[in-house]
Parts: sequence; structure tokens; C-alpha cells
Amino acid sequence: MLKIMLCGAADTERLREEFTRTVLAFGGEPWHFVSGHILHLNNAQSSWQENSAYTVERADLCVFAIVERYGEITWKTELRRALAAGKPFLVLCLNETRQKYLTLRTAISDRSAITDPNERELVDLLSELESEQLQMTIASFGYGTFGEELRHQLTALFTLLLNQQEKRNRRAAAARLLHLPARLGMADLVALTELALDETEEKTSRKRAIRALADRRAAGEDTVRALLASTEQGVQRLTVQLLPDLMADDEADRDFFDHCVEIANHSDDVGLLRRLIPVLTQMDIAAALQSFESLDVTEIGTRRRLADALEAAEDEIRQAGLTAEAAAVLDRCLTPTSERGWLARCRELRDRLRPPDPT
Repeated sequence: MLKIMLCGAADTERLREEFTRTVLAFGGEPWHFVSGHILHLNNAQSSWQENSAYTVERADLCVFAIVERYGEITWKTELRRALAAGKPFLVLCLNETRQKYLTLRTAISDRSAITDPNERELVDLLSELESEQLQMTIASFGYGTFGEELRHQLTALFTLLLNQQEKRNRRAAAARLLHLPARLGMADLVALTELALDETEEKTSRKRAIRALADRRAAGEDTVRALLASTEQGVQRLTVQLLPDLMADDEADRDFFDHCVEIANHSDDVGLLRRLIPVLTQMDIAAALQSFESLDVTEIGTRRRLADALEAAEDEIRQAGLTAEAAAVLDRCLTPTSERGWLARCRELRDRLRPPDPT
């Protein structure tokens, strides 16, 4: 049975009957501390905070309600645990309370000027929930309409989850054709693009989707840029490896090359930069040489890979009349102009500590 927990200050008791009735009609099991539905262990080390956090972890959905009072355990413990556990939750606030504190927040810039501690805490709470960092959506309700608003929010959440399941079903259907990329239709390619870009998906599935998109040359520049910015190292590396197939010929311009170099320059994965160099030279030697002007050549392996790539492209460089540009890039390989990180600090420290030359 779906376990739904009502979280809030003691005045959420006013909502308990509507909450219970709505959750039961939805086929769920209502949990609320006033009813004793807080999982707990009574012993010498008992803690209301720990019991509340434990209950949040066991609930399927949390409903955070603001009536008129501020509840410290609710917002300092239960909300934090819900966020950390990735728990689905709703936030509902009484209309009168929301309007009052929106007015206070706008009218009084100095929070210390609000003398009532409860009012000050609620102003800070609403500011935090709607801050750039959290950007939470707060639904409003009136006395006597809490159950109706909760039912509306539960239905919307259920619809959202059904849409997500539908998306996963489309991805699964498209995945069955990964070994036959020619049979992939437009809807399949859209589903595979979503799969490839989803940072929460398993890495192997994402990489299979990327290979299928490359086989059909169906990625597009925006998709490739997003893949290059992935937090998954394996996804980044495969994207670089398959760049010529992922990108259409008319999309790989100088701006795109510069973007690739910038991504690689700022990556903690030194292998990404090494892989990128030969790929860019194969795609467009002129654009590659221009983008290499901003290439980080601090690391010796990068310089060696760059020299190897230009040597392999020597005939193309000569035919295109790009010898001067290539020579300038090779000069950077022979005389690196910058050192970063510990090496730079080490050199600076040595220079500071070295005794002056007596001569």
C-alpha cells in the first residue's frame, strides 16, 4: 500500500481528517505523528529527530504542509532527509499564511526587524524553499480545501509518473532495435536521444544509444554539446570518439571546435584531450588548427599526441596551404608557455626559496 506521510508543525492536526480521508480514497495509507504513525524505538538514546527521519525514509511520499506555525523537526530534519534520499514530496501552504509572509518578505529587508520568532522562521523558510538553489513549487490551499488540493496534487504527480513510465517504455522499445539501427524510426531516435542524455541512466545503455545515433548520424549539435558536458567520463570519451559520425558535415564549424577544446581543457580526464586531437584533425584540419590555438599543451602527453596528429595530416596540411598555421601549433608543442597546478606552485616556491646568486 502507498505510504503517504503528512509533515508539519503541530497545527497540521487541523488538516489530519482531510488528509486521512483523501489518502484513503487514493488507496494509500496515511501517516501522521498525531496518529502515532511515526516509526520509532524507545530507549535511553531516543530522538524525535531520528525517528522522524527514519519514517521519511520508509514513506513512499511526503506531504509538507504549512498552516500557521513553524516546525523545526519538519524543516530541519524531515525535509533534509527527503532531499538526501531523493524522496518524492509535495509542499502545500495555507493561502493566508503564504500571502502574509510574502508581504513581510517584500516589505522588510532586514529579517531581524521581525520580532515574532515564528514569523521570522516562516519568512526564512519560504525564502529558502523558493530560492535559486531549491526552486520548489508551493501549492496553496484554504481551510476546508486542503483535501481537494491534495487530491489534485496527488493526481498530477501520478500523471507525471505515468508519463515517465511511458517514456521509459519508448526507450525500451527503441533499445530492442539497437542492433538494427537502419530500422529505427524518428520516434525511436527521439527516445534514444533522451536516453543518451539522461544522467541518471546506466552508462552502458547510454553508450549503446550514442552508438546508434552515430550510426544514423542523427544526433545534432545541441545533443553532441550536451553529451560532451556529461558528468559520466565514459559518455564523454565515446562522444569524442564518434564525433565525425554524430555531427553532420555542415554543423562542425569553428565555434563547435572551440567548444570541444574548451570542454577538454577543463576536464579532469586528460585522456579526453588526447582523444580529441586526432578526431578534430580528421574532421576539418583548418578549423582544428585554429581551435588548437587555445589548446592546453601543459601536459607532455597532449603535446606528443598533437605532434603525431599533425604529422599524420602533413599531406593534407600542405595541400590546403596551412603550413604556417601548423608550424605555429608545433611551436607551442616545443615551447610550452604555461604550467598549472602543483608544478607551477612548485616552481614559484623554488624561486622564492633559492638563495640569491652571490655573483
